[in-house]
Parts: sequence; structure tokens; C-alpha cells
Amino acid sequence: MTADYLRTALSVRLARADDAAEIARIHVKAWQAAYRSIFPAGFLDSLSIPKRRALWSELITRGNPRVMVAQRNDFVLGWIAWGASRDHDKGRTDAEVEAIYIDPPHWRQGAGRVLIEEAINAAASEGYREMTLWALEENACGLRFYKALGFALDGVFRTERVGGCEVCETRLHMTI
Repeated sequence: MTADYLRTALSVRLARADDAAEIARIHVKAWQAAYRSIFPAGFLDSLSIPKRRALWSELITRGNPRVMVAQRNDFVLGWIAWGASRDHDKGRTDAEVEAIYIDPPHWRQGAGRVLIEEAINAAASEGYREMTLWALEENACGLRFYKALGFALDGVFRTERVGGCEVCETRLHMTI
């Protein structure tokens, strides 16, 4: 019963410019919690909430990607950014989750699932037929979460340099 209550108590809405500070805070705190075993502590500790706030304020104002927040009682628990796929091998009917982060004290309480479901529904209503996302190969918890929602590895990988580390990302996809 608790899980059902938590899920129904959540609401999702499009982000507003005044959400940028909370989105930035969650972005930094989630990176620091989720990627502590992947990236150097110095890099994670140097992540700047004010810089992220400026970035998210600009992106929200621009409207691309679309940013949605999950909240309970006017308190933002997490957010998702999605839009048309940025991958060169994808077409006009392919959407992409560019980022999704939940405030660490609220992990495993349904906000991530609700956000992804809302993004998928919104993308389908706009005519998209597939949703993709990229995840760090070393992020076992994230990969389990995405697979539990119906995403599957599609065999495409890329290497990025982040925080002085070379990391491999794998792409997942689902038909919507």
C-alpha cells in the first residue's frame, strides 16, 4: 500500500525557469551519490550548482530539451529532460531521454518510474515511436532500473572523457 500511495501522491509537470535552482541541486547531488565509485572524488566535489543552474535556466527557457519535474506537495523530487534523438543514426520518430535524476534521499520511491512513463507518453503523443537513452556501463543500478522499465541494450556504445576519466556509455531503447 505504501508504494501505491507514494506513486499516486506524485505529480509531474513541465519545469519552469524558477525550478532551475532545484534541478541543478538535484543534478549535482545525484551525480555525487550515484557516480562516487566511477569518477574521482575531486571531480565530483567540484561540480557547481550555480553553473548547472545557469545551464538549466537557459535550457528550460529555450524549451529544448523538454524538462519535467516530479513533485510531492510542491517539493521537487527529481526531473527528466527529453527530446528528439541527438544520435546521427536515429530518425525523426526517435526520442531520447537526455537525463533523469532523482534527489538521492528520494531514490526508489517511484519518481524515476513516473518521470520516464510521463516522458514516454508525451513522446508517443507527439508521434515518436522509439525512446532511447545512454547510461554509463559501470552504473549497474541505473541499467537495472532502465531494463526493469522495458528498455533493452541495442548494442551501440560510445566512449566519453568526463572528469579526467574515460568512460563507456551504452545505449538502450524501447518501442513506444
